[in-house]
Amino acid sequence: MGKHQILLIHDNKQDFKSLADFLEGENYNVESVENEADLDDKVISIKPDLILLPVELSSNNGIDLCHNIKAKNESANVFVILISKRKEDFSLIAGLESGADDFLFHPVHERVLLSRIKALLKRKKWTSSNLEDGSLVIDQDRYLIISQGVEYYLPKKEFEILSLLYSKPNKVFSREEIKNAIWDNFEKVRGRTVDVHIRKIREKIGEGLITTVKGVGYRLELN
Repeated sequence: MGKHQILLIHDNKQDFKSLADFLEGENYNVESVENEADLDDKVISIKPDLILLPVELSSNNGIDLCHNIKAKNESANVFVILISKRKEDFSLIAGLESGADDFLFHPVHERVLLSRIKALLKRKKWTSSNLEDGSLVIDQDRYLIISQGVEYYLPKKEFEILSLLYSKPNKVFSREEIKNAIWDNFEKVRGRTVDVHIRKIREKIGEGLITTVKGVGYRLELN
């Protein structure tokens, strides 16, 4: 599997040099773009997995730019982490509402950033923009499930568990695999948490799709 591609957006290349060096040392490919006008071409050419975007840009507001990134087909599914120098709640709220997948404040601690990046990219291993089957549709953009023609909006964790099961239909996922994929601090997840979430999913989409394999875990059965 190739290295993940990270794109840094910035006004001053020197500002991000140490961060780029750190991420490259962690086995990521890192490229940067200074001119917002070149951003679209850069996204198309390198197809980044994740974009690091400052909120405070001289040419634009990073929150507005994040909204634009998420609104375009070629970058809608790229993870975006916003980084702000202003520690204000309204910036955080506006950033997340713009479509950002995470939000950090300066000074950015490299190891904290690395853990956030890993958590997002781990999710990318088993998500896609749209997964379909005759009886089930999973729309990642809208966090929407369509089962037998009926639409369901599931809470985040329930949606992610169902998406994980759907990524490999008929494969049995152990409870440990599910916890490791869905929760960042999976060691702290209580023993029956996965079972409770599975029960709630079944209550909404029906009992027949998810099968319990006793002593092992769960699988999603699709024709």
